[in-house]
Amino acid sequence: MQLSAERRARIQQRLEPILKECNPELQFITVFVDSSRENLGVVIQLDERPLLLKFGWVEFISIPDNLLREQIVAQLNQKLAPR
Repeated sequence: MQLSAERRARIQQRLEPILKECNPELQFITVFVDSSRENLGVVIQLDERPLLLKFGWVEFISIPDNLLREQIVAQLNQKLAPR
C-alpha cells in the first residue's frame, strides 16, 4: 500500500534522527505498509547494503521514541551481525 507523501515525510522525520544516532552513515530510503495494513517496512541503506526494518503498523504509530529506538537497535544488530 502506498502511503501519502505527508505520511512518508512524517515517518522519515521521526526515524532519521534515531537512525543517525545509531550510525551516522545510515540513510533512509523509503517506507511502505503491506496490503493488509498490519506491517510497516522501512528501507534503509548502509554504504551499498540495503536493509529492511519491520514494524507492526499500529505499534509503530503508538510506540514512544525510546522503545522505537530499542527496536531499531535490535534489528540493526541482528542484520549487521557477522555471519
